[in-house]
Amino acid sequence: MRFSLILYLAKVSLISYCLSSCSSPEKNERSYTYFGGEIVNPNTNYVILSKDNGLIDTIPLDKNNRFLHKIENLEEGLYFFQHKPENQIVLLEKGDSILVRLNTIEFDESLVFTGDGARKNNFLVEMYLQNEMERERLKKSELQLAPSYFQKNQDSLLSSKLKAFDQFIDKYHFTPLAKKVAQACIVFDYYTRHELYFHNRYGIGGLDATKDLPRTFFNYRNSINFNDEQLKHLFSYNRYLNYYFTNSSLTEYSNSTKITYRGRVGNVTHKLNLIDSIVQHPYIKDNLLRRVTTNFLLRSKNNKDSNTVLRHYLSVSTNKDSQQELRKLARSISRLRPNRSLPEQELIASNGEIIKLSSLFSKPITALYFWSMDRKDHYTRAHKKASYLSSLYPDIDFIAINTDDEQTKNWLKTIKRNHYNLGKEYEFKYPKCSSQELVIFNRNKVILVDNYGNIINSNANLFSSIFEKQLIKYTTRLSTIEAKKSYASNRK
Repeated sequence: MRFSLILYLAKVSLISYCLSSCSSPEKNERSYTYFGGEIVNPNTNYVILSKDNGLIDTIPLDKNNRFLHKIENLEEGLYFFQHKPENQIVLLEKGDSILVRLNTIEFDESLVFTGDGARKNNFLVEMYLQNEMERERLKKSELQLAPSYFQKNQDSLLSSKLKAFDQFIDKYHFTPLAKKVAQACIVFDYYTRHELYFHNRYGIGGLDATKDLPRTFFNYRNSINFNDEQLKHLFSYNRYLNYYFTNSSLTEYSNSTKITYRGRVGNVTHKLNLIDSIVQHPYIKDNLLRRVTTNFLLRSKNNKDSNTVLRHYLSVSTNKDSQQELRKLARSISRLRPNRSLPEQELIASNGEIIKLSSLFSKPITALYFWSMDRKDHYTRAHKKASYLSSLYPDIDFIAINTDDEQTKNWLKTIKRNHYNLGKEYEFKYPKCSSQELVIFNRNKVILVDNYGNIINSNANLFSSIFEKQLIKYTTRLSTIEAKKSYASNRK
């Protein structure tokens, strides 16, 4: 992958030359901005453009699945555009006239921009995809390198990327904002790989395993702006901040002699304090605090720890909407503890009938798994795995529930086209509410309940290496309970 950026820049240069006769320079002097495009295989009949968690506009698709939006008095910067359930960023500057074309089946991979302002956005997409591939390569091999070799390898890679990038922007004259954002995609991914390397070594042997890192390993940290308004929506920037605070918290917490809470609770509360003390930008701070707390709540095994972390979050957060969101999440999670009744939901069956979720619990154990049409690879694997497990464990009923909004027709076409068992396929009548109440954040999530609707495990993972062991454990336990009940009944 070392020369993939150079090859990409060469490819963009050739395309740009070929289009130069019918395309304006990257920066246009018009006072208004256009954003439009075409959605292939649309999931909904609209596109959403937003910034800073605020809706800019909901843009309808026409009969040809195309859209166009004119923006006057544009605030330049990174925007989100969403076509449910996917979203991406787009860098908009005054005078841009950008068209986007994408196929929902492969959202990121098919995404292409054309028009004035397209070059910088195509670069951002390419960097995102390339960084993801390099992260996979990092996990497979480079995390095992000795610290000095790792740093030398990363420094060489960064140098070659920046050299090619400088040549590219000199030729195409990016604006200062576009140059900053594009360069940040390269630099912050370099920073993140260092944080990943540290985290991997810490996970193997604690702080002792990190003592042989070169003294210059974290020199880049001295130049980090934790309150960068222009980068606050950039994925590379936000991912780096997450890893930085995770690692810094681990280091400081491990060395601290003043600890209020122990274990994971102590580490997370320390991390929240660290974010609160360093980040002043309201949007960036809120996102970091909310993400850290959400991740803890989703993994917490008991309400005591959840409440402790939630209270600490509320003490450092000033965003009322996020506070309400986290309170609601904590309540939903508390209702999904083992032995509690699964909250009732309404489902749509393949024949159009509206039924209660609880009406499906006829076998000793019911396994509810969830899927969305935006991830064909996932729902294909999920259905195959469920079918395989059904054949091994006949006392477990595997039920597939689709979580897509406004997709009944496409859902029916999908399950019929794939010849899925229609008696085991349902969709939520109210997808958003049901997904929130059942806390469906992870697409691999499985909820296991008994035939009384009592929760056995609300957070199993269909593709986990221990999932089958859990099924055997639960079926054995239920069989033992039923045997004891039968024995007691016969004694009477």
